[in-house]
Amino acid sequence: MKGRNRIQEINTKYNNSKKKRVTIFSGLIFLLLILGSLTAFGADSSIPELAPENPEFEEYQESDISPEPDPFLDGHQIGLVPSPIELSYISDISVPKAASAPAYYDLRALNRLTSVKDQGTAGTCWAFASYSSLESHLKPGEDWDFSENNMKNLLSSAYQEGFDRDPNDGGNRIQAAAYLARWSGPVKESDDPYSTFSGVSPADLPIKKHVQDVIFIPDREGPLDNEAIKWAVQNYGAVYTTMHYNNTFYSPEYYSYYFNGTSEPNHAVAIVGWDDSYDRSNFSKVPPGNGAFIMKNSWGPEWGDKGYFYVSYYDSKAGNGSSVFTAENPENYEYIYQYDPLGWVSSMGYSKPLAWVSNVFTAKSDEVFKAVSFYTTDSNCNYEIYIYTDPVSGPINPAGPVLSKNGTCLTAGYHTISLDSEVRLIAGQKFSVVIKLTNPSYRYLIPLEKPKDSWSSKARANTGESFISSSGSTWTDVNTSYANSNVCIKAFTNSVLLPIANFSSNITEGYAPLSVQFKDLSGHSTDRTWDFENDGNIDSVEANPIHLFSAPGSYTVNLTAISENGTNSKLGTINVLEKPFPPVARFYSDVTQGLAPLSVKFTDISENATERIWDFGDGTYSTAPAVTHTYSTAGKYTVSLIVNNINGTDTETKRKYITVSKK
Repeated sequence: MKGRNRIQEINTKYNNSKKKRVTIFSGLIFLLLILGSLTAFGADSSIPELAPENPEFEEYQESDISPEPDPFLDGHQIGLVPSPIELSYISDISVPKAASAPAYYDLRALNRLTSVKDQGTAGTCWAFASYSSLESHLKPGEDWDFSENNMKNLLSSAYQEGFDRDPNDGGNRIQAAAYLARWSGPVKESDDPYSTFSGVSPADLPIKKHVQDVIFIPDREGPLDNEAIKWAVQNYGAVYTTMHYNNTFYSPEYYSYYFNGTSEPNHAVAIVGWDDSYDRSNFSKVPPGNGAFIMKNSWGPEWGDKGYFYVSYYDSKAGNGSSVFTAENPENYEYIYQYDPLGWVSSMGYSKPLAWVSNVFTAKSDEVFKAVSFYTTDSNCNYEIYIYTDPVSGPINPAGPVLSKNGTCLTAGYHTISLDSEVRLIAGQKFSVVIKLTNPSYRYLIPLEKPKDSWSSKARANTGESFISSSGSTWTDVNTSYANSNVCIKAFTNSVLLPIANFSSNITEGYAPLSVQFKDLSGHSTDRTWDFENDGNIDSVEANPIHLFSAPGSYTVNLTAISENGTNSKLGTINVLEKPFPPVARFYSDVTQGLAPLSVKFTDISENATERIWDFGDGTYSTAPAVTHTYSTAGKYTVSLIVNNINGTDTETKRKYITVSKK
């Protein structure tokens, strides 16, 4: 009942405030919708409505909040600002009960936290809390320090994809999610170091992770309603959360904090653990019971307990607006298609908790469609994803979807869903992501990026990009009813990997008949064909065939590597030589007798010989074809010539061939 009661409270609060402005605004919206429906595909019979805007956001926009640091905050700025989206309605999620969680839990003891940072005088607690969550999620396997400077600056009005805020102004988790989901970050701290004096950051630094999911945890209903937060800390790491901070309620002796007032949250921190038995007497004002969250602040390690402090379970604002940020390696996807760099700014819905949403994209190159992402506006949201190519009626092709997938998102937030099989896209081809969303109770299921004065005025959109429907059969172009507005859906693709043919052989030249072992070394291929004589005939489809070349000749070998994305070929040469006749040893000399010392020139006139060795009969040898040898001692010498080739060996021996006499 939590979500349903919260929704009723929101609507009542919203309708009772600023009635005149709401009435005029609603009338304008109604008129726009009627006009827009005239140009809709099939004129969707159900008219969508925008969700009530967060009253805290309205009050924030109308207030004059000074960006100067509060002297009662040790020179630090707090910096949390409300989002236009009211999220206190988010329904409960089914998680293990508190009994399954230990009474004490501390991520510090588990090496699951990175160092405490200092936001200084900038209102950037939200950026530090977001990265406290993400960095913790990646530990202990990976130790990262991401750049809050890049986040705060690229989300400022100095950039086309920035909000209407100065670099050091406040922000919130939804803005952080927009920055991360659009692949602006995270980048390394060393690539863009933090500075409160910095208002400009590089927009092209290499990002180190792709944020996959941002989980929005339901707000606590009471001081002991902590199951969801404990579940998130145990399963994901540090949890981004909000609180109202006023130094009056802080105990520097025990590093503890307890606030029981009604002021709205103004600071973002990270929950890193809890202590169910934390003594209530440790707080400057004693709460009704024991127990505290362990929180990580961003005011430097000199503040609190080395940057940490204890917040009572009975604190009236702590533990709400909580989130977890998760990520994967950036190699998972190469390309992103999106129309919502500012992310989730508003929600829309029909009279029932069911809606169809779609974005139509155009492929920039030959690619493979791998995943989609979208926001869910409440817990336990069911989705049905349909992928269409070549849509002709808004986002739909009458031939039907080429792929579908369904599931349930346990939590509200940002979700990335990988497809079960790949969809091949051709450069210039249109494709669409169509999602049917259903929910047990909350009817504003459609997350939108739209322009909002003093918040997201740079939002831009075109007709033919985003569509919505109450039925899935007739569609309304969002931009015809809400100028410069888009549905928050993204698509992720990879390059089409063409096969790269390559092979090796154990030998490239030899005498006939020649047996050659080939090995397929191709990349990105699933099959292959071998043509050993390049005559157009397929001789083998094995990965590592053995082929016998019977006749002499120069053979061109053609390997064609094959995949579903195409083919690629590589040529190689095998030289098969004709085997020679057996060798026949023959030699002669210029003299056969004479006085010592006698020099004799021997000449090899053998046939078919490739190697030889001379034996001159006096214990000396040579391998030269023609050689002059000197006999120093008188005597009769037998000379032999041994020759060989691949086909055999032959010897010619001339006994007492050389006669050497004394002077």
